[in-house]
Amino acid sequence: MSRREYKVAEKVKEIVATELLKTSDPRLNLVTISAVTCTPDLRLAKIYWVVSGTAATKTEVQQAFDDAASYFRRAVAASLHARFTPELRFYYDDTLDTVAEVEKLFEKIRQ
Repeated sequence: MSRREYKVAEKVKEIVATELLKTSDPRLNLVTISAVTCTPDLRLAKIYWVVSGTAATKTEVQQAFDDAASYFRRAVAASLHARFTPELRFYYDDTLDTVAEVEKLFEKIRQ
């Protein structure tokens, strides 16, 4: 990742996280933005999020992000001051789930 990609990704992360605090959608409560990556041409930003809860909760949050994607994109456009605004795509970050699975496997090995 180039320095410019990194800087844009961090700025998008900051903007989306700030807008999450302002949103009135209850499905987006307690959601954390864990990472943002941008394509080299800066036309697409992949936003990874985490939330505790069941699979149904994760599905509701994903639907809320899909419904509010244009809201977040407008907020990014207003704050980013770039020639063009990246398309925002939201993905559940399953890193913590994977870590928990690996820890369970290690625990089985220890026993």
